[in-house]
Amino acid sequence: MEAVKTFLEIVGLITTAVSILVVLATATGWAFGIAPLMYRLGLGRWSRKIDIAAEGTTYTSLRADLIESGVFREKNIQQISKSTLSNAKDANLMLVHYGSFTETEIKTIVSNKKSSAGMVVYFPDFSPTNRIPEDVSKLINNEPHSVLVNFRGRLINDILVTLLSTSYEKK
Repeated sequence: MEAVKTFLEIVGLITTAVSILVVLATATGWAFGIAPLMYRLGLGRWSRKIDIAAEGTTYTSLRADLIESGVFREKNIQQISKSTLSNAKDANLMLVHYGSFTETEIKTIVSNKKSSAGMVVYFPDFSPTNRIPEDVSKLINNEPHSVLVNFRGRLINDILVTLLSTSYEKK
């Protein structure tokens, strides 16, 4: 009887030790996996600037959406207009309203974009008769960290993902 009791105590101690090691390994793995993302999100939310390439009321509306979402601070939002298209080369994160610009201007924005910069192109007027020309679509698709969005509700989600994927220094 005493041998069974001793055996069960040893098995209990081993099981407890293994359980504690598994919990510690899981917590450590989770911390090292999620901590960098949370750091990037916090840093991005606090200090990253977003340039909205849009004109008139569209710019005002998109800006209001970003501020209301709480993702960006009001002072971190800037406008790129038709007269300041060359500013795209300085942007780290851009939201481009396709309808505010001509095809040539869109090509200028895309060609001025840094390869490390994020770009979300908003094209809400998508329909079978109203499409982005194939060459422009391919140009956008060939750019790293770029996405084409046609629903306003997806904008914040895609901006957040782009923010996370471009908010660290590549070594």
